[in-house]
Amino acid sequence: MLRNLPRPLLWRPKGYVPSLAELNASHGVVAKSDIRISFNDRGENGPPLSVVELAEGRIVGELRLVVTRNSIAVGKLQSLAGSTNPTNHYLLRNPRFRLLRRLPGVALLIGMPESLNYYHWLLNCLPRWKLLAEANRVQEYDYVLVNSRMCKFQEETLDRLGVPQEKRLHCSTMMLYQFDRLIVPDMPPMFRVPTWVSTWVRTLFPERDGHASKLIYISRRASPRRRLSNELVLEERLQQIGFAVVQLEHLTVSKQAKLFSAAEIIVAPHGAGLANVVFATPGACVIELFHPDNVNQLYAELAANLGLNYDRVVGDCTRTSKTSDFVISIEDVVQTLQKQRAF
Repeated sequence: MLRNLPRPLLWRPKGYVPSLAELNASHGVVAKSDIRISFNDRGENGPPLSVVELAEGRIVGELRLVVTRNSIAVGKLQSLAGSTNPTNHYLLRNPRFRLLRRLPGVALLIGMPESLNYYHWLLNCLPRWKLLAEANRVQEYDYVLVNSRMCKFQEETLDRLGVPQEKRLHCSTMMLYQFDRLIVPDMPPMFRVPTWVSTWVRTLFPERDGHASKLIYISRRASPRRRLSNELVLEERLQQIGFAVVQLEHLTVSKQAKLFSAAEIIVAPHGAGLANVVFATPGACVIELFHPDNVNQLYAELAANLGLNYDRVVGDCTRTSKTSDFVISIEDVVQTLQKQRAF
């Protein structure tokens, strides 16, 4: 039986191209669709949005790299997305043992290694399906490439797209997959959400709940990092003025969408769960609580694009680490709420 297993190869890419746009027939390109006019906020002058079909295209490991049949790695995708110096990336420099697995048929790529993070799945990976659909590539396929294990929110969204369970190929770390045809869409920006992305994601979960709480606090108590040390005190204070405390990890995507669409005020520590603001109704208020070493503009920009009111409260921490727990001033939160609504 062991004789039938593929032999490990000490493999690494033989070269690198900066993006899908740089691929040509020598790399195995069968077809290339430029769809930026249909999707990009700035039309023809915006960043490229392409869907490329590769003959004998390859996927390295658990969705780490896209490589061509002649082992040329493609930039701005997968683990190279957002890399400032991809030619020095460890995945391109260090050889690794891989098991080559050749699979007949057509494979569609939407996932990435970070797909297990709710934000990245919802706003970076899932929208690639829309790019594939615009290029007319979702009618016939044999595989949709996903992580070796999947979260419930991934399964739910793929169910919503109508992707059969038997066509979800769980890619493993040590493998090098080669397909007759690999269909690869560009990736939306990692930390800037284009308008078309939020608009399309909202169409997947249009349900509304008129009985959901108007005031919600999103807890991070189940997170292994950046928790609020005084969260219980904050929750008690917020509950006194009518807030409901919610742990999103216990809810389906559909229920999260309903919750955020009904909310008038959302208070939450910075985290992936705030990706759900794409479901919020214009005019709603978002108050984000920050670890002092992890303040960024991600959700402020998203809120502005969605017509939401936004404010923030920055906490304190005795340790200099973006992952350590922190405390927030309860009075600062209450004063920020008072600026948005009288209690």
